[in-house]
Amino acid sequence: MKKYVCIGNETTEADWLPRWYKVPHEECILLTESQWSQNIKQHAGMETIILRPLPEGTDYVHYLKTLKTERLLNGNDVRKY
Repeated sequence: MKKYVCIGNETTEADWLPRWYKVPHEECILLTESQWSQNIKQHAGMETIILRPLPEGTDYVHYLKTLKTERLLNGNDVRKY
């Protein structure tokens, strides 16, 4: 089962996000922004954490911990869209 949806943008490929967030590549669905917007209904109900490129200098591992904590506290992924 996939745990993460990695969404690349025009400057960053989705393939890089598992490395930066330090999550297993095989637990990720890799999409571009256009693929995400076209298939948002398909992915909307999934129990996954959305990972996107962040501004330069951001601590990706700390940000992922924040996302996981918010998910536990709120019962879902508050940054779904």
